[in-house]
Amino acid sequence: MVLASVQDKPSVVAAENMWADLAAQITGPDMTVTSVLSRPVSDPHLYEPGPAEGRMVSDATLVIANGAGYDAWMERLARTRSPAAFPVLRVQDVADWHEGDNVHLWYNISAVEAFIKAFVAACQKADPSHASAYAVRGQRLQAAVDQVKNVIATARSEVSGQPVAATEQVFTPLADRMGLRMKRQGFQLAVMNDVEPAPSEVAMFEDDIRQHRINLLIYNSQVNRPSVERLVAMAKQEGVPVLAVSETMPQGLHWQQWVSDTVEQAAGLLEVKK
Repeated sequence: MVLASVQDKPSVVAAENMWADLAAQITGPDMTVTSVLSRPVSDPHLYEPGPAEGRMVSDATLVIANGAGYDAWMERLARTRSPAAFPVLRVQDVADWHEGDNVHLWYNISAVEAFIKAFVAACQKADPSHASAYAVRGQRLQAAVDQVKNVIATARSEVSGQPVAATEQVFTPLADRMGLRMKRQGFQLAVMNDVEPAPSEVAMFEDDIRQHRINLLIYNSQVNRPSVERLVAMAKQEGVPVLAVSETMPQGLHWQQWVSDTVEQAAGLLEVKK
C-alpha cells in the first residue's frame, strides 16, 4: 500500500498498514510512506517477504516495525540496511511493553501515543527542514487519538464489567480499556502459541456459550482454525453476539476511524445483551 509516491523525498516503510497510516498522518507530503502488509485477508504471522520487499526496506530512510515478536520477518529484512542508516523504529521499544505482554500494540492506546512521539522525533532528525510541520501534524494526530479515548470512555461507561470471551488476544487491549471482563484466556494463549487449545479449555468455552455466561464472542477474521469456527457457529446458534476483528486495518480507513468503529461495534452488541 503506497500512501504517497513522490520521488526524491525521504521514504518510510512500515511492516503493517496501521503503522503506515499513523506515519503518513505525521509525514504528510514531506515523505513517502509504504506498508508491506496491507490486506486484511493476509495472516501476518505467516507472511514471507520476497526480494522486492527486501529492497524496499533496504532503501528506506525510516523503517517501522511493531516488534514484540509479531513481525520478526521485518527485522530480518532490516539487517540488510547500511550500518549508517537510521535504526528501525520498533513500537515495542518506545511503548511500555515487556516480554509476555500483548503483542497487538496498535490496539494499545498508550503504545500508539508513544509511537507518535517517537516517530515525530525520528522524522525531525531525518528531515530537519520540515521539523515544525512534523510537530504540528503529530499534535493533530494526538488530538485524534484523544477523540478515540473519548469514544472508549463513553463505551466503558455503558458496558464496563460485562463478561466477554475472545478466541485470540487481538482485541484484548481495547477490552481492558473498555473495562470488559475477559474470560477463557487459556484458550487465547494456546492459539497465540499456535497450538490447539486443550479439550478442557474448549469444553469450558463451549459451556460458557451454551449457558450465556458471556455477552460477546470476539474472533480474528484473518485466521481460520477449526476450533474457532466451531465456537463462532455455536455462538450464532445460541444467540450470543459475535464480533469479527482484524489484525490488519481495512483499506480506506484511518487508524482512528478503524479503532473507534471497532469499539462502538463491540459496545453496541453488548448494549443489546444488557
